[in-house]
Amino acid sequence: MRTIIRSVYSSWPLLLLIGLPFFFVGGPGFYSTRSVVHLWDLGHVLFFAIFTLWLQRLLPLQPRKRASAQSLAILFFLPFLAGFVVECLQFAANGRSPSIADMLRNQLGVIIALAFQGWPQYQTKIHRHALVLLRGLALALLVVALLPFLTAVWDEQQARRQFPLLADFESPYELSRWYYWKQLRLEHQIVRHGNSSARVQLSTAKYSGIALFHFPRDWRGYRKLHFSVYNPLATRLLLNCRLDDTVHRQRHGPYEDRFNTQFSLKPGWNDLSVSLQQAAAAPKGRAMNMARIKGFGLFVVEQKEALAIYLDHVYLE
Repeated sequence: MRTIIRSVYSSWPLLLLIGLPFFFVGGPGFYSTRSVVHLWDLGHVLFFAIFTLWLQRLLPLQPRKRASAQSLAILFFLPFLAGFVVECLQFAANGRSPSIADMLRNQLGVIIALAFQGWPQYQTKIHRHALVLLRGLALALLVVALLPFLTAVWDEQQARRQFPLLADFESPYELSRWYYWKQLRLEHQIVRHGNSSARVQLSTAKYSGIALFHFPRDWRGYRKLHFSVYNPLATRLLLNCRLDDTVHRQRHGPYEDRFNTQFSLKPGWNDLSVSLQQAAAAPKGRAMNMARIKGFGLFVVEQKEALAIYLDHVYLE
């Protein structure tokens, strides 16, 4: 067992060298699933836990002896400084803005390492109690850090199970299936189907709307896309709809390279549908790849005032 432990300890510098380049290259793409993005983010916790344990080996805190405040400060703040430098280098190399969330994940790795390995094992009762509290805090923070990943995995499984239903807004986790999801919130009063709908906040920007971003992408064998939209105005509202595939996104195709249509919404609920046969034939000079649908968007153009519409029961038939 001691040989195994020594092997693990001796491998930490190698693991750090292997992990360091991944702060600057690789990683999830723009269209990666939510679970992959959140799992990648958790790499900060693992890397800085290992980094802290490596520092602890360089600055050993002997068991049964009170560690100096200076040693503990080094173990806590040197990883913080290293994480800050990494964030600055990411900005210099890739133009990526420094992330406070990543810095917090870095420090979570530090806390976990100190709580379970680096902190000296004091003999006095009060210090043992402090260690238990520290470990409890570390585990609680780890659960909080894991929640985005776990909820993403759960909702991705739900989306696959519910398909061809794309969104019915019966769960708050469905909101993260949409791009610009912060413009969405669950609504329980104005509902077309089930117990909830989505309130969609629209602005006065030139284009304002939302797009379905995370969903099963093989739409072959389906005839129509259905969805319901509530117009709260006393007059009609023009709502634009777009549908595109992987080819369009990869080559940043023009307007004519995707499906576009417009709906004139009457006041109240409007039950709308899109012919997927027409959508497949919409791109100029080619057929849309219905096995690799990339996005479904709804938006308005240059509204004079901000308003909110309501969306419900998005499904394929």
